Amino acid sequence: MQSSPDIRFEHFESAWEQRKFTNIIDRVNKNSSSDTLPKVEFEDIYAGEGRLNKDVTEKFDNRKGVEFEPNDILYGKLRPYLKNWLYPNFKGVALGDFWVLRAIQSESIFIYSLIQASKFQKVANDTSGTKMPRSDWKKVSNTIFLIPKKEEQIKIGNFFKQLDETIHLQEKKLENIQQIKKAFLQKMFI
Repeated sequence: MQSSPDIRFEHFESAWEQRKFTNIIDRVNKNSSSDTLPKVEFEDIYAGEGRLNKDVTEKFDNRKGVEFEPNDILYGKLRPYLKNWLYPNFKGVALGDFWVLRAIQSESIFIYSLIQASKFQKVANDTSGTKMPRSDWKKVSNTIFLIPKKEEQIKIGNFFKQLDETIHLQEKKLENIQQIKKAFLQKMFI
C-alpha cells in the first residue's frame, strides 16, 4: 500500500499516516433554533463549488438545525452526488441533511479538500435509501484515509482554496463577457 501520494510539494518527504475518518474529525450535533444566527440550506449552495449563491447573513428564522462555527465543514449527506459542501467563515445553523464536521488532530482546510476527493466521494455515495439516498455515517466514519503532517495539510488546503478562488474569478469574467455580448446583440439586432 502506498504511504504518500504520487505528487508532493517541495520539502515534504515524510510518509502519510493511515487514519480513520473519525480520528481526524468530530461530527458536531449541537442543535440550535437561534433566530440570530444565519441559516444555510442546500438551496443556498452552488453544488460542487462550495460557495453560497446568496447572502445568508440576512437569513434569520427560528427553524432548528445544527449549529456550526467558522471553519467547520458542512457536508450534504442527502443525495451526496449533488456535492453540497461548504467551508463557512461565519457562525450559523445548517438546516436539513448536513453533517457538520469539525477538524481534530487535523487542519480543517485540508479536510475540506479531502471530502471533495474521489475516495471520499466514492464512500459517501455508497448510500442507503433509494428515493432519498443518504450517505452512511458508519461507512464514512470508519474509512481509512492517508493523512500528512499538519504543515503539509495546510499547504494542500491552501493550494486547493487558491484554485477554487481562481475558478470563481474566471467564472465571473465569463459571466461579464456573456452580459456584454447579450447587450451588443440587443443593440445591434433591433
